[in-house]
Amino acid sequence: MKKKPRLLVVGSFVMDLIVSVQELPGSGETILGRAFSTAPGGKGANQAIQAARLGARVDMVGRVGDDDFGRRLTASAQEAGVDVSHVAVDKSQPSAVGNVLLETDEAGKSRNRIVVIPGANMAVAPQDLAFLKDQAGAYDMVLLQHEIPAGVNLLAAEYAAAAGVPVMLNPAPAAAVPEELLKQLAYIAPNEHELESLTGISVKKNGQLDQDALSRAVKVLHDRGAKNVVVTLGSEGAAVSNGTEMIYSPCVDAIKAVDPTAAGDSFVGAFCTAVCAGADHRTALRLANCAASLTVSRMGAQPSLPWLSEVKELLDRLGGSPIDRSLLESLNGSRPGRIGDIARRSLETSKQLAGRELERFLSEMDAESYEAAAGLIWDAQAKGGRVHVTGIGKPAHVANYIASLLSSTGTPACFLHGTEAVHGSCGQLAPGDVVVCISNSGETAEMKSTVTAIQNNGCKVIGVSGNPKSWLAKRADAHIFAGVDQEGGPLNRAPRNSVLAEMLALQGLSVILQAQRGLTPQEYVRWHPGGALGALRDNER
Repeated sequence: MKKKPRLLVVGSFVMDLIVSVQELPGSGETILGRAFSTAPGGKGANQAIQAARLGARVDMVGRVGDDDFGRRLTASAQEAGVDVSHVAVDKSQPSAVGNVLLETDEAGKSRNRIVVIPGANMAVAPQDLAFLKDQAGAYDMVLLQHEIPAGVNLLAAEYAAAAGVPVMLNPAPAAAVPEELLKQLAYIAPNEHELESLTGISVKKNGQLDQDALSRAVKVLHDRGAKNVVVTLGSEGAAVSNGTEMIYSPCVDAIKAVDPTAAGDSFVGAFCTAVCAGADHRTALRLANCAASLTVSRMGAQPSLPWLSEVKELLDRLGGSPIDRSLLESLNGSRPGRIGDIARRSLETSKQLAGRELERFLSEMDAESYEAAAGLIWDAQAKGGRVHVTGIGKPAHVANYIASLLSSTGTPACFLHGTEAVHGSCGQLAPGDVVVCISNSGETAEMKSTVTAIQNNGCKVIGVSGNPKSWLAKRADAHIFAGVDQEGGPLNRAPRNSVLAEMLALQGLSVILQAQRGLTPQEYVRWHPGGALGALRDNER
């Protein structure tokens, strides 16, 4: 089998606004919902992320608005390893939003209704595809959907077909497919409702699949020029026809359905990844059904899309065939002790994200933002007070470093253990001291207890957090902002960029204090006798 398929997705980004209800409202009816959440989505982005999570190399073309939703949408794709260098930020249109009404009855059965406001998706233009005219041959497949302008889809298909690259169209939302586009397609993948819209033939009777009707509907698309027709059939699984043979793959019923959102996108992304990795249609259907089943078992669009390891685990539970395992191994593409492509892409994505986050953060730093904090420290020292630095969790390590940095640059400081502060370590404090307290959220319970104890001991607090409206920011006597939008790395959870921002923010404070004090080279050398810095440079003698 081929290794590491490379896919191009030309499509949409949509921020889903999800309302969960027990029963969908009727006309003119107002009801109370169960829950509300937001999740990144969009058919194009969903398919791109699913393919990337299964091990494919994925590039995406699309547009988002210059807004918070747009930044979240592109960050979500990047975190999965999708290359978004061809995703434009549109200044004239907001990012698309999708209003998802999700009904779950008492038996646990779900259905949804979705309204999409296309926003920047409909601003995708032919110039966004200019690179493809010469570079289409670099891809194993191009994936399209109906959430961007039809003319852009046709142009992408023409560029791909001219380079001999197969094209997949997921004709959703349901809309007519021009004959000139249909003839360019290697694959078209409607669901049962979209198939009926395209052919006028319903493939189910009384909720049961009518195989004769399915064959007739598929033949209509073949007769119009489609080479391969893939149909998703809900609880009936999926089927693929190449014009001479129809292959069925049953739905995986080992999973409890919770939210059907993005199930079709998961299927398409997984199917295309498998085909481009060299799998036959039967194996590709099996992999795609497993991925889609995992997707419906979780809430939200992109948060529910499974990773390769999860699909592998499900296939193992179902008794995966040797060819399934061979496919998964080819997609994984790494051996013990070697760094695979997914890890490499994750590192590159993290580097790019860190660069953008820190560039933005540094551009907003200025001397005036330190005036209140520096003033507290200068006043305390003038009266014989001391400086302490504390933090909870990862910020505790930052606090230890900053205490050392301040001490070595003319502002003597002590590290105060965050959680031990309320168990006796506040004994190192004296009224009139200043404590620098670091907390990314500024809301943790342990930090609140520590700050309360510090202030009860007559000390001033300089808060450092990523939220200027946090409890810490409001409670502190001075506040230094140290915030980022994205942490970077797999899952986007572990403190990474926020730790860098905290260190940079407090390094800035140390620079202000050192400059104000007028630290001389002779003093600095005297405090560093044991290191390489413990000697005067020629220009300092």
